[in-house]
Amino acid sequence: MRIVILATEASGDFLGSELIKAIRIKKKNVIIKGIGGPLMINSNFKSWVNISKFNAIGIYEVLIRISKFIKLINFTEKKIREFQPDIIISIDSPSFNYRLLKKLSDLKRKKTKFYHYVAPTVWAWKSYRAKLFANLYHKLFVLFEFEKKYFIKHKLKTLVVGHQAFYNIKSPPKKKKKIIFLLGSRTSEIKNNINEFSLLIENTISNFSDFSFYILTFKDHLNFFKDIKSKFKNIKIVTYTNQKQKIMSESFFAVAASGTVTLELAKFNTPMIVVYRTHFITKLIIKLLVKVKYACLINIYFDKLIIPEFLFNDFSYKKILPIFSDFLENKLKRNEQIKNLKAFSSKMLIKNKNPAEIIVNSIF
Repeated sequence: MRIVILATEASGDFLGSELIKAIRIKKKNVIIKGIGGPLMINSNFKSWVNISKFNAIGIYEVLIRISKFIKLINFTEKKIREFQPDIIISIDSPSFNYRLLKKLSDLKRKKTKFYHYVAPTVWAWKSYRAKLFANLYHKLFVLFEFEKKYFIKHKLKTLVVGHQAFYNIKSPPKKKKKIIFLLGSRTSEIKNNINEFSLLIENTISNFSDFSFYILTFKDHLNFFKDIKSKFKNIKIVTYTNQKQKIMSESFFAVAASGTVTLELAKFNTPMIVVYRTHFITKLIIKLLVKVKYACLINIYFDKLIIPEFLFNDFSYKKILPIFSDFLENKLKRNEQIKNLKAFSSKMLIKNKNPAEIIVNSIF
């Protein structure tokens, strides 16, 4: 059996690696190729494209690189046709994956099954994508119960599987005096956010000198932090996955660019704030079209502000520093957020089952 898995970002790489493990337990004689990162490659997976090629996020940022993305779509289409897979599983990245699989839709008539894992955020914007996905995919695997209704009304078979990050986690260790900064997983995110982060780091170090400070990032992005590292000798920059997980679990407080990493912090009950800055054209389009009040998924889930958000022009170190003091010194405020993080985490699995196993048992 031949299987293609397509994961173009770090969060998808994690989901894909767990999926590969579950597939290999269920099916012994499989060849799995496609697009993935280091975690998938370490699971005996052949990636046709380095995941770092997919380094843009945001509407404007993608538009100015559109020719590059068209080339990546065409190249991947060619590789898939040569491979002749029985199954294609695309993970997240709906803009890239939908356009690619649409070009491959003739393979459905030749019995190739199309599956998608992680729903496009139709509840936030571009709701028409629910119908597009229903017309293309055989089945959709979603992380959250509230997402299902948007797709089943278009007769797309949709299964709620829960979030892999919350499966088989141990009780978080006692918190240590560590503050962590997470600037995002894409090159464009880091470029947009690094200047304000640098000012925030500088002022945090000077105001909270009894803490240890860490930047958690990826090897491909180390060059962005040379100036920060040379200026602040006592800040540590960490890239190894297991080490990052350990530091996140021990940390007293985190500042994170909005994204999947907020869920990672939630599972460790690590108090946080969310920040984000993007190109002004992307910002204008988001403000015009996005239908939700919040950026952080935890806030969206509860429909109230659990995690403080500092977005676009509100992302300023002068506005954030007072929040630092609150969360570091106000025990009641910390405990209130931790209580909500625990409540969120408790709802992230389906009967404590492994999401990857749920998907594999549904496919095979």
